[in-house]
Amino acid sequence: MTFYTDDISNGYNWRGLERVVARLMSHIGWNDTSVIGGSGDKGCDILATKPENGHIKSWVVQAKAVSGDRYIGPKALDEAISALSFYEANISAVATNGEFTRTAHQRKDQLEKNGFTLKLWNGAFLHGLISRMSDDHAGYRKLRPYQEKIVEKVIASYDKGEKRAFYIVATGLGKTVIAATIARSLWERGCRRILVLCHATDLALQLEQGFWPQIKKEVPTSVFFDGLPPRDTEGISFGLYQSLYGYLPGIEPEQFDVVVVDEAHHALAHGFRACLEHLKPKFLIGMTATPWRGDGQSLASVFGDAIEKVSLVDGMALGYLAKVDYRILCDNVDWDNMQILSKQKLSIRDLNKRLFLPQRDEAVISEIQKVIKTVPNPRIAIFSPSIEHSNRFAGMMSAAGIPCAALSRVDKAERRRRLLAFAAGSYTAITAVDIMNEGIDIPDVNILVFLRATHSRRIFVQQLGRGLRLSEGKEKVIVLDFVSDIRRMADMIEMNNEGKAKGTENEVLYLQQGFVSFSDAQMERFVNVWLNDVADLGDSGEDTKLTFPEGF
Repeated sequence: MTFYTDDISNGYNWRGLERVVARLMSHIGWNDTSVIGGSGDKGCDILATKPENGHIKSWVVQAKAVSGDRYIGPKALDEAISALSFYEANISAVATNGEFTRTAHQRKDQLEKNGFTLKLWNGAFLHGLISRMSDDHAGYRKLRPYQEKIVEKVIASYDKGEKRAFYIVATGLGKTVIAATIARSLWERGCRRILVLCHATDLALQLEQGFWPQIKKEVPTSVFFDGLPPRDTEGISFGLYQSLYGYLPGIEPEQFDVVVVDEAHHALAHGFRACLEHLKPKFLIGMTATPWRGDGQSLASVFGDAIEKVSLVDGMALGYLAKVDYRILCDNVDWDNMQILSKQKLSIRDLNKRLFLPQRDEAVISEIQKVIKTVPNPRIAIFSPSIEHSNRFAGMMSAAGIPCAALSRVDKAERRRRLLAFAAGSYTAITAVDIMNEGIDIPDVNILVFLRATHSRRIFVQQLGRGLRLSEGKEKVIVLDFVSDIRRMADMIEMNNEGKAKGTENEVLYLQQGFVSFSDAQMERFVNVWLNDVADLGDSGEDTKLTFPEGF
């Protein structure tokens, strides 16, 4: 048994063919393999990279499913060449479960004479390659100690007959690797129908691709979204609760042996909760990087208490996340107006408006220019307050000599093209509003810039996590926080104090000293004093009335 199932090899599952080719490439050594097929894909279903003669070559692949005796003609080759140009890749390929016409082979020869590199992979080639593959993926990841501990605890819970398990692992620390390894162990225990639920299409695809390195080639995977139900076959099925919700009446509660919920903080949404109440698996697993919910509801009601928690600070202290140099730029505080403000009992909203002077984009760019002079190979991710600002600020950055692309308000293909160009160094910076929060890994980011105030700790931590992944040559991530909100500063002081405690436990110097610095020492003292007087300031609403600490 392999993941090249009969429905795919016979041409009845075009979406499955795309993912079979991507999984094959990933299994035998291609890197950064990503399925992007769908409407508006510009002729590319799969993007990947592969080392070749000391250089990294980028690939675009067009996958064409055919049934019966149909053949693939030269049109598919032209689509692949078009994708090669759009994505600025080096090599293109057309893959099919069937065969190519004679004119397709003639077109390939003509294109290669014109300098294009084009591969044709027919069904026999794919089948033969998959049958010769090793059982284990070339990128199988040996677990870190904390990951292994979580896997052992979850499997022990299952073996004892318990019905559920829940773990919290911060962004960048491999919660998907943990889940995939758990799924592998449960598969070996006879759990052959596993459902992985999330809330977004891109995340479902990313989860499936994240599972591949940890599972054996005998385990088929599938996805469901766009209103389709999960497949009623053995394997691991990844998809959206929104799609599942419409099919609940026709799905037997015991259809799945295991249900895994990613980004579990979404599970209390009405439709998601209804799905989980309908399904009666042998075992329910919840995982998230950010357990906080704005409505204060507890995830324990669905998943039970977390068996293990690994925070961002834990990850930094253990050396599995990049060091953080967090700089709060608060030179725009109106200290001259402080004495007047201190005599008024203001809400947080009014305080932010009156305490902080407007931050000019030109001043922000000037600060960014200073910082990038100190960072080898700068890669900058910028969170903007709005789509309009994101596009305008990207243009201002580029005009200032820092090539920058906006990711918001562009289609999926264009966003992927810009991310590839960013990874290749064509752009130094990218801007976005919130699409970098979940489901997108940004390579080698070593500078984060916050220009928007989010009042959700969950979203803020997801954004911070975009820069915490380790990569070769990356010593640390510098965070430039221009956000004018007293609650953000309070949150960072709290995280900084936690960091100092973790640093003491683990003898990590940068954490012992803390990782947050204020450009204005008076502001740091102000926030520290405030925290002594006001509990949980970071969780306070905008209408909360506050009184200034004495001495300001």
